[in-house]
Amino acid sequence: MVLHVFIPCLMYGLTRGIVAIISFFMVVFRQDKRSLHDLMAATYMKRVEPIKVESSKLI
Repeated sequence: MVLHVFIPCLMYGLTRGIVAIISFFMVVFRQDKRSLHDLMAATYMKRVEPIKVESSKLI
């Protein structure tokens, strides 16, 4: 009974860990900083400068 729970959890953890490591290295070493989920969804990130707002305008 314990093996019915332990083995799937172990396999899930290993595969999720491998995917996370691959995604991490893709973000670190790619020029465009896209990981697996960005490539699968055909999305990208665009860097923009933050807008400065005075604190009196927040209220």
